[in-house]
Amino acid sequence: MKILVTGGLGFIGSHTVVELQNEGFDVIAVDNLSNSSIEVVDGIERITGKKPIFEKLDLRDKKAVQDFFKKYQDIAGVIHFAASKAVGESMTEPLKYYENNLFSLINVLQEFKERNISNFIFSSSCTVYGQADQMPIDENTPLKEAESSYGKTKQMGEDILKDFSRAYNKKVSLLRYFNP
Repeated sequence: MKILVTGGLGFIGSHTVVELQNEGFDVIAVDNLSNSSIEVVDGIERITGKKPIFEKLDLRDKKAVQDFFKKYQDIAGVIHFAASKAVGESMTEPLKYYENNLFSLINVLQEFKERNISNFIFSSSCTVYGQADQMPIDENTPLKEAESSYGKTKQMGEDILKDFSRAYNKKVSLLRYFNP
């Protein structure tokens, strides 16, 4: 089974690639290298004994995403980590965050739908809880307005995925975690 990991050379993405490969999955890692390094591919190979397929790809580029999915037609699932993630920067450059985090998600989902792929895992964030009224926070904690543009893109991403799942009968999982 071939799994696409977007943001596959970032911290969480690369660790996920390692675990997937160790479990016998074929992995395609895509990354635009804006917050990662190509040397990570060699590190993954040293750990797992297998080099993942890697494609440098800016997921905001709709045509490039279409071409990627035409090239790799046997993808069975997607784990989407690709996103700008610095909370402070998101407050001074909100449009950068909305463009990157939402356009990249929508472009991948468009191709996901076109190719009838059924399994999508989204890297969300605890920021969707805003300033929670109760601790500890769990999956039943009510969401509040996020306090950063980054958090808002994660809330919007979750909403997009819920609508996507309902409309196209796709399996979607949302991962909400605190600072890894």
